[in-house]
Amino acid sequence: MISLERYSRVLTTPQFILLNLTLGIGHFMVLLNAGAYLPMLPYISGTTGVNFPYAVWGQCDYFTGMSAAFLITRALMKRYGPKYVAILSYILFAVSSLIALFIIPFYSVYIANRVVQGFSAGISIISSFFLLLEYYKEEQQKTANALWSLALFVPYSIGPALGGWLAYVMGDWRLLFIISFPIALFVACMLWALLADWEDEVDSSYPIGHTLQMFFLFFVAAISLQEFFDVGLLIDLTSRYKEHWWLLFAFVISLFLFMEKNHSSNAPLIRPSIFSHPNYAYGMLILCLGFMVFQSAIVQYVLRIQFVEGYTAWHAGLLFLPIFVFSKPLSVLSQHLIHKGNDPRLLASISFLAFSVCFWWISGYSRPATWETLLWPQFLMGAALGLLFVSMTATALSHVPKPDQVHAVDVLNTVRNLAAGLAITFSDIGWSHLFDHEHNLLTTQGVSNPGRFASTFDVPSAIHLLHEKIDLQSSYMTFNDLFHLLSILSIALAALIWLAHAPSKKVLDRDMDLLENFGEEP
Repeated sequence: MISLERYSRVLTTPQFILLNLTLGIGHFMVLLNAGAYLPMLPYISGTTGVNFPYAVWGQCDYFTGMSAAFLITRALMKRYGPKYVAILSYILFAVSSLIALFIIPFYSVYIANRVVQGFSAGISIISSFFLLLEYYKEEQQKTANALWSLALFVPYSIGPALGGWLAYVMGDWRLLFIISFPIALFVACMLWALLADWEDEVDSSYPIGHTLQMFFLFFVAAISLQEFFDVGLLIDLTSRYKEHWWLLFAFVISLFLFMEKNHSSNAPLIRPSIFSHPNYAYGMLILCLGFMVFQSAIVQYVLRIQFVEGYTAWHAGLLFLPIFVFSKPLSVLSQHLIHKGNDPRLLASISFLAFSVCFWWISGYSRPATWETLLWPQFLMGAALGLLFVSMTATALSHVPKPDQVHAVDVLNTVRNLAAGLAITFSDIGWSHLFDHEHNLLTTQGVSNPGRFASTFDVPSAIHLLHEKIDLQSSYMTFNDLFHLLSILSIALAALIWLAHAPSKKVLDRDMDLLENFGEEP
């Protein structure tokens, strides 16, 4: 057996190897539940019997639960230690995965359980990472950081492929939960067995009760905001007034109470001081907008090539494997370039321009397109994604003092993942409006569109076939319109990033490796 004594701080070599493997499996599994779920949505809609817009809620709410977890995990680790927090998070994930199998017929309860899954996943990501660092020698922690970062792009590349394989090839999307339950339980048991003799340093005086009260208010605000737009997705934002008013009221009240309590606290959940530093608030805004554009593209691409182009979930998922080819190498290269003194704003601008070219490429296809031609833009998308997170994290943190940077990344990840959940809903709402626009163009009197389509049928009475053809053609045009719009938005972001201040020398600190990789967490 290869000796790893020069890496491990306290564990024996076999224990250290098992710890790395266990945490790696756990990290891969929770990230897989974020990415694999997406191509399954049409199958989930069919199994549960709910309309497709309802099925999308499960993905949105998973990201909302995960985003909230990023904000509270550090406080939980400070009070109870990363070991116990990590073990309990995997147990919670295992239990919620098992429960999901039995409550699928009760869809409202199932959606609430998806929030719990996302919450436990977010806690496990942060606690596992810092648990891993705790057992590496300080001079070898960069190795731990590098190993951990290998799985960061799973939700965008490998996740959709595995999800499509489970749903289409294996024939049951619920296998995702069947597999997740024993894996999460195995990870929790292995961590307990490996680390039973080691205790974390904890702060027993930390006011965790007060922090949990603030977190509850923040959590209610986040869920209310997400559900406001989820309900709006069902038809549009001008209907279902009763639900909207109640959700808006809950969001405003809970957010106000949270801000009041957070401002007066001696241990605030979000330190307002971090927003006083140049670039942080603006960098967060640009990162969130850019990630929403990317998330919208991923979501609509995976779903519409199934609904519109007619591909299976397996083929839709396979389209995203090329993202993995360039994403991590470009992420490492961007770190190297930034540490050499290159302006991260330049790399961010190149990333947005690459996204723009990729989306324009996709929008230019004649629909329906062959699977092989759809594959090529994903290589460029992976390269753009690899540049995005590191450059934007470095830009946002470039003027934040070192003691505040870890907290700043927590807040950055929280807001970015909230934006990811909202992007799913926004993109679906945008699709609906673009589709209505294109449908109206094709059916407007006076431009001969109805007659042109009707002339392609031998049976004049086949009105339902005419409607189907108009709907299909509207979907093809909407597909290209949406990616054309995303391309234009990416160009705008490439220009807007230059309004940020030039980075200070703090961005050249080698410790930024850890924060930049942590800033890539989905």
